[in-house]
Amino acid sequence: MKSFLEITGENGDTPTTSYLFSDSDRYFFDCGDGFQRFIKGRSNITFGKIKSIFITSLSWDCIGGLIGLFLTMAELNIKVRLYGPKGLHKLFTSSREFQYQLNVEIYEVDSTIIQTIKDDSFTFYTLPINKNNDEIKSLIIDENNTPSLTYYGRNTQPIPTTIENDYKFEESSIVCYIGMTKDFKGKFYPEKAVALGVPKGISFKHLQDGKSVTNKDGVTITPDQVMDKSIKGTKFAIIRCPSIEYLPSLKSHLSMFTDIHIVNHIVSNEVLSNLNYIKFMEDINQQSTTITTTTTTTTINTKHIIVNNENCERVSGCQSSDNQILKLQKFIPSLFPMKQQQQQDSLVKSIEFLNDSKFLKDQINVFPCKETTNLILGPPQNAGDIEFLPLNNNGEGVDSNENEGADNKSMEEFINTEQGQLFKKQLDQQVEQLESNPNKCCHPKILFTGTGSAIPSKYRNVTGNFITLADDQNILLDAGEGTFGQLYRFFGPIEVKKQLINLKMIWLSHLHADHHLGIPNICEKRQQYAKELGLKDNELEPLIIIGPEALIQWVNELSVIVNLKFIGIAINGNHSNQLVKTCKKLNIKSFSMVPVIHCNYAFGLVIEWNDGFKLTYSGDTRPCKFLSEMGKDSCVQIHEATFEDEKQLDALSKRHSTVGEALEVGRLMNCKFSLLTHFSQRYPNLKMGTYKDTNYGLAIDLLQISPYQYPLVYKMIEPFSLLFENEAQKKLDKKSTQPTTTTTTTTTTSKSKSTKTEDENNTIEKDAKRLEKYQNKYKDEVILPAYVYNIDSNSLTLIENTFDDLSSQPQFEDD
Repeated sequence: MKSFLEITGENGDTPTTSYLFSDSDRYFFDCGDGFQRFIKGRSNITFGKIKSIFITSLSWDCIGGLIGLFLTMAELNIKVRLYGPKGLHKLFTSSREFQYQLNVEIYEVDSTIIQTIKDDSFTFYTLPINKNNDEIKSLIIDENNTPSLTYYGRNTQPIPTTIENDYKFEESSIVCYIGMTKDFKGKFYPEKAVALGVPKGISFKHLQDGKSVTNKDGVTITPDQVMDKSIKGTKFAIIRCPSIEYLPSLKSHLSMFTDIHIVNHIVSNEVLSNLNYIKFMEDINQQSTTITTTTTTTTINTKHIIVNNENCERVSGCQSSDNQILKLQKFIPSLFPMKQQQQQDSLVKSIEFLNDSKFLKDQINVFPCKETTNLILGPPQNAGDIEFLPLNNNGEGVDSNENEGADNKSMEEFINTEQGQLFKKQLDQQVEQLESNPNKCCHPKILFTGTGSAIPSKYRNVTGNFITLADDQNILLDAGEGTFGQLYRFFGPIEVKKQLINLKMIWLSHLHADHHLGIPNICEKRQQYAKELGLKDNELEPLIIIGPEALIQWVNELSVIVNLKFIGIAINGNHSNQLVKTCKKLNIKSFSMVPVIHCNYAFGLVIEWNDGFKLTYSGDTRPCKFLSEMGKDSCVQIHEATFEDEKQLDALSKRHSTVGEALEVGRLMNCKFSLLTHFSQRYPNLKMGTYKDTNYGLAIDLLQISPYQYPLVYKMIEPFSLLFENEAQKKLDKKSTQPTTTTTTTTTTSKSKSTKTEDENNTIEKDAKRLEKYQNKYKDEVILPAYVYNIDSNSLTLIENTFDDLSSQPQFEDD
């Protein structure tokens, strides 16, 4: 059996994950925030073959990607088993308002005993560890004791669980895992079987499967007569030890590490450098023995892989996006001032302190994780072999980013063309003119942490808008999964700490997952950074989270298992002094939350500051007259433009806007400038508009823009569109030059035309059925008022919606 363990590092923007591969199945260890986007460029990973996911901790770095992953996998109809610490089911039950009937079974690990998990490829053992060596009842392996099923997403009735009502995240244990491949079959000698009178065919298979057979003379032939002895399976471990307080509990499992080939240590530099932890690593190595086969004798040389963000080289988890931004920076660097690369190299700490351990030094078997650390589990003669691969390895040792280098070259080629030189000169002149204005308006700055819809892609993360004010205070409007990773990539590992400490408010537009799954990671990291910077609990201002009532309920319930400290304010018409207090600190004059046309309890936002700057944010919506009226004379609107104009039917059925509709909203609003975002992931790059408007721009991930720079984003639409079209054409030309026979070409062309016609007919039929199905979905929808806070007078006013937007819209469900 071919199998390997692939480990990626703790890269800051994306948490570590381990990928276990066998011939038939795939497994993951941990699934943190940003997981989906991280694996988009890794073609050797197939969602459809995921069998089980093993969770080590209930921190968002370990579970933050699960909901998004299972929502994406919902249509695959593949049941996945999820194993992890007690309380894991709470992640799914608290999310019931925006996910349901997910095909996932959750098994929670007993925190007091070792349990066993078996399937056709591997055997896994759970190793619960607790702070200060809390009692483990039994260290004896019971092969029949398995984790308990506590949740199944497609059950109509909830499964009774043992989680107590007063359960708190602090009490959660950590679960480490030891895995072992099935024993490798010894070599089969068919000539011996034939000599013993065994007929070829099914009898040969039975012998290889370990079963005895009868030869033609009626004599029983046993497998050991025609095969070498089986070789013991390859053993590996995934260890997460958050602090030295867990070490005594971890060491109590030492006997489980006998004859182990690979140990993945997910530990901080502080834990790794502790003398007791080093002694633990030495003890593991000293338990290694010799494996003997008919041809070789091998001593197990345990490989220790270190994973943390202090001792490992940092590699961006979104290299395709980074390469795209590098191209854009060549044209207009002031709009894409990413800082991560400037800060990261000097922060990597050496593990030379392990040289003090003669045993570990002499073995030369301790490795900080590289981009991707690949360790062979089988076949047995290669077990423990290690290989360092590019992060976006295509499964054959080839870096899929090689094409990205060619793309960067194409940018330089484009700039050097006559047309490119003209565009570059015009942009440079515009930048110089804008920068020279002594009265230029620099704030609020808008950083787009995500400009895509529904699910993250290589180039566009899901929605997030990070607003920086003149006094360096920050507001976040929506926070899809991976928002923290985007902030980390933009600001770098040092500056991001300050930016999160200065984050005072998160405002959430509606209940869809692509707008809010990033909240828990933001909260966790903010608290972590405050501690690292020496701030006491009473010195860190509480983070204010504002959103629909069901969303606030979700974050509250989630805080039972995840360490989240915040003040939740529901949009429900009740006056909030805390909201007023926070707005005063942010120099806000009025704060208006306006119901929009998308799903139940979806809102847009209008903020006016004391200096007169007015910003409107649409959230997700059809064109909404109420929002246009409330946002009248805005300085800028951030408006969703999910579809191009020819996709009007999709926009109607899913209650989104097209580019043309979003611009029309800006005209009705008399808005000075429109920044369009939330594009369908079918549009990975900028698209050139054909509109008479010149006061708009198309957002791209990690674009940061000040008000005085707005004209630049319009100016960059045409050159960037031409560039990406040129690159796309080159790829098509390259593909068309591949040799094909005349017969094949003719057949393919004929088949292609036939398929195209069938696809068009199927699409029309599908659209008709969909629109019929979604008809009248919202006929009983409650018409909500706008909630307008006047900060100076500390008052809340409810303004009724007198427009007929909702009743005049085709009543289709957001699918």
